[in-house]
Amino acid sequence: MSEGGTVALVTNGTHGVGREIVRALDAAGVRVAVGAHPAEENGNGKPPGEAASVHYGLLSSAADCHRVVTDVAEQHGRIDVLVCNTLRRGLGYETPLERIGSAEWDRHLAGYLSGPFYLVRAALASMLEQGSGRIVLVVPVEGGRGSFGQALMGVSSAGLVTLARRLAREVADRGVTVNVVVAGIVESGWSLDDMPAELVEQFTASVPAGRLGEQAEVAGLVRYLCSPEAAYVTGQVIAVDGGFGT
Repeated sequence: MSEGGTVALVTNGTHGVGREIVRALDAAGVRVAVGAHPAEENGNGKPPGEAASVHYGLLSSAADCHRVVTDVAEQHGRIDVLVCNTLRRGLGYETPLERIGSAEWDRHLAGYLSGPFYLVRAALASMLEQGSGRIVLVVPVEGGRGSFGQALMGVSSAGLVTLARRLAREVADRGVTVNVVVAGIVESGWSLDDMPAELVEQFTASVPAGRLGEQAEVAGLVRYLCSPEAAYVTGQVIAVDGGFGT
């Protein structure tokens, strides 16, 4: 896979870590298509200037995922890289398990577990046909620590890790790698500005590295996993979190 001719699709690529991933891939010579929520089409989100194209659709919709992947492949001639970014805007304070309603459960899993599966399934066919591809799932560290009120994100993140590991074994001999990046709490792209200073200090103090992360640190790992140099790296779950998840 020649990086100079590589085409990538990055979901949730208009803000936060997703936006930084778009920039990192573009700087590496990758042509980057950006996936965005339909609500952003009306001016609620500004695509990064590095985006080669922007494609709007609901991640929770199998039909939208198929359409977006098809549009990217038709517009750019191929799709080599899929970065499915499941990070949300703001820190998630969710409902304790005993108070999670059926509708909330279904809505979350549709967007954060079923959606990535739909997208991976849609992109995988062309990758297998061309004999090469990179799939990276980006998940939040808050989902995997057994934190209070994080049952929903914990279940969906764990599901994506299992999906990635299983798929990696299935397609490793066909030129496609599948990995997971666990993103820690970063200095920007979250709702830290809306939080009391003492709460921000508590979050920072809970990180063994003694500081919050930077978006570029997460994006740098994603860029590597999408590169030709990472051809022998697959089925891995790598955290960029300063030790927060250990």
